[in-house]
Amino acid sequence: MMSHLEAVMARVQQIESRLQMLTDPPSAPAVASAPTPGALSGLTTPAGSPPTPISPFPLTLQAALANSAPTAPRFAPYIEGLINKYAAINGLSPNLVRAVIAQESDGNPKEVSNKGAMGLMQLMPEEVQEFGITDPFDPEQNIAAGTRLLAGLLRKFNGSLPLALAAYNAGAHAVQKYNGIPPYPETQNYVRRILGMLGQHPPSP
Repeated sequence: MMSHLEAVMARVQQIESRLQMLTDPPSAPAVASAPTPGALSGLTTPAGSPPTPISPFPLTLQAALANSAPTAPRFAPYIEGLINKYAAINGLSPNLVRAVIAQESDGNPKEVSNKGAMGLMQLMPEEVQEFGITDPFDPEQNIAAGTRLLAGLLRKFNGSLPLALAAYNAGAHAVQKYNGIPPYPETQNYVRRILGMLGQHPPSP
């Protein structure tokens, strides 16, 4: 009788050991620390240098956007190729990059705003200079810089997509000043439209 009981107890311990292995979460990979001085600080590379791949941040946000039902339009194959290339380099969802381009320029590489923003991702002159861009109307240079800027803002605001989008539109200082999306109608509509294209709900006021 005792040998049978011992066999049962040994089997129970074996099952518990296997369950423990299944329920223990895997260790998470390290994530690059957020740049602190400003939206562009630490984001640039010298002119002519290849961009450095950035780890996706955060992984849960990237997965959510990848699995969303986006309504942003598709662009020409060349532009789509650049979107996929630089989204991957900077750890972003192509759906997000596509939605930002749709909102910023409607896919027009020669777009210029009344505030002087240029190209597909509407880079301001100071951003063009900071990133060492020689032609802001060149789709590759523009998307390379715009995705790097957007990835940096996501890190700066701890993965908050609404805040990163608001900072892309109104500047990081405005988001920090109001501790949230600034009360500018343009910025609030900007965030709402892009989130809508991604199938996401805008944050509550």
